[in-house]
Order: sequence, then structure tokens, then C-alpha cells
Amino acid sequence: MERSESVNLDDTLETPDFEGVDSLPETAGAPQRVPAGDQGPCLYLGPAGQRCDRRAVAGNFCARHQPGASQILSLPQISRRGVAVIGLLAVLWPVLADLVREIVRLLR
Repeated sequence: MERSESVNLDDTLETPDFEGVDSLPETAGAPQRVPAGDQGPCLYLGPAGQRCDRRAVAGNFCARHQPGASQILSLPQISRRGVAVIGLLAVLWPVLADLVREIVRLLR
């Protein structure tokens, strides 16, 4: 059983002339150098599947997400009730300031 393969090649095309070229530039096939301690991106996946944007150190996780790392660096969590109280005080601040000013004026 014979196999044959035909390729649509136009005989009128000329092949490029590489007479003056000795070799490719040095950077063309050279591997990229990475710093010695760089392990690439952190492999931590958050609760919604989002990736950490920090660079990984030993163990393929960043310093924040290393197994056994303390959570001291995280910001304190503010409850929804605390945020609502702060927002309410911000909205009512002009009224409260006028009320305190009137009370101080009456006490004099």
C-alpha cells in the first residue's frame, strides 16, 4: 500500500537568501533568567477562586499564604452593623453638631 502526500507549493515563489546571516541573535532562543529566589506566582486560591498577585517564595506560596503563617498582617474585620453606625453618624453629623452647639449655648 503506497502513501503519497501532495503539498500545494507554488514553484514561482523564491526561497529567501540567507547568505550574509551567520546565526540567530543570542536573545532569540535564550531562556529567560529569573531571580534565584523567585518561584513564580503564589499558588494560593481565595474563597472565590481568585489568585494571589504576590510572588511565591520557598514552598510555592507568598509569605502571607505560607502554611502556618500568622494572620497578624490582615486588617481587622468590621461588622455590617459597625459600618452602618459609622455611615449613619456621617449622614447625621450636621444635625448632631447643631444639636450639641444649641445644648452648650443653653447651658451658658
